[in-house]
Amino acid sequence: VIAKTLSTNPVHIPPPSAWGADPSMFASRERRLVPDRDENDIISELLSVASCINSIVKLPKIAYIKIESEDDECEVGLSLLEKNGATVVAEVSKSGIFADTEIKEGCEILAINGQCVRGPRSVMRIMKDITGQVMIMFSDSPSPPGASFIVKKHQGTGFGRKTDLESQDIAFETINGLVIVKDIAENGVFSESPISKGDVCLSVDGVPATSDDVATRALARSQSIVPMLVFSITRFRKSMVDFIIDEKYNRWWKKNSACTLHWGDEDCTPITLMFDKETWLCKAEGNEENEVDLRHMNLIIERVRKLLSKTIAAYRTKPKERLRDSSRSLSVSPSGKMKNRSDVYRRALIKLDEMRENGALSAKDYEAGRRALAQVAIQTAK
Repeated sequence: VIAKTLSTNPVHIPPPSAWGADPSMFASRERRLVPDRDENDIISELLSVASCINSIVKLPKIAYIKIESEDDECEVGLSLLEKNGATVVAEVSKSGIFADTEIKEGCEILAINGQCVRGPRSVMRIMKDITGQVMIMFSDSPSPPGASFIVKKHQGTGFGRKTDLESQDIAFETINGLVIVKDIAENGVFSESPISKGDVCLSVDGVPATSDDVATRALARSQSIVPMLVFSITRFRKSMVDFIIDEKYNRWWKKNSACTLHWGDEDCTPITLMFDKETWLCKAEGNEENEVDLRHMNLIIERVRKLLSKTIAAYRTKPKERLRDSSRSLSVSPSGKMKNRSDVYRRALIKLDEMRENGALSAKDYEAGRRALAQVAIQTAK
């Protein structure tokens, strides 16, 4: 593919205030391609979900192990990687202190001796400073696509000390079978966390969130440290917009539920994307000429929502049965071997990014390639 020469003439983009928007409520977005970036991991997993129909995913359980660290020279024997913000075990050495434990490839390290883990380096730093007994909190399998564990520590004996909404650290509501974050206390434990209103709570302390009451009770029973598995609806929406919408549009997000697209001169009418709270689907205002095609986006959104809904419904109807993970495993092994369909999409996305960065693809062909991937994922499921 022959790279096209981009125009050197600057394009005037009016500020949000020029078309009646409040600049303080908007955040501009700059596009910078970084091959092998986390966004490719997220998109590849979501495309993998979109290519499946009537699928569910096993929610990871929380487990604990105790080991003895004899001295600071003791071999840890864990190969760790940071994947979508999680500290994931990529390999367990046969000669390390974790060789005969339940920790295996794909597990996520959440806390060590009551200290929340902040990445692979923090694991090694904490382990280096500890001698004697070590308590590890970890998940027994990877998180579902788009979801991640938020681990918070509290000084009290539990989170559910009071029952009225104003005094709770976080409040939930159930919408279409999914437990949604309804409110977050300003000075509460979760106020500084990545959790936002509207996010989906999948489990609390390893207990599947089959209802808002179950999630609240699990939070109340938790001790000083609790892992909450959360599907970030905000990140999901932005990932979908970044992947589906042509990069020629400048984006301004408002309250994480509406995104205004603008392209061209001052006479260009902006297009506003709005996401429904209950169905998650996207509709566009100012799109009378159908410049923005939302069919692929809404089909992927619908399938992801159904995956989560059917998963929670399965735990609600058959809570004691062990569900088989039918959607996701760790995408890339340490050797680089493909392990499931999501890795195929991920490598394709990385290749597109590399070709664009090297000038082998024009902006138009790059966007066409990404749309083709979405179409392939959708058609694969038919």
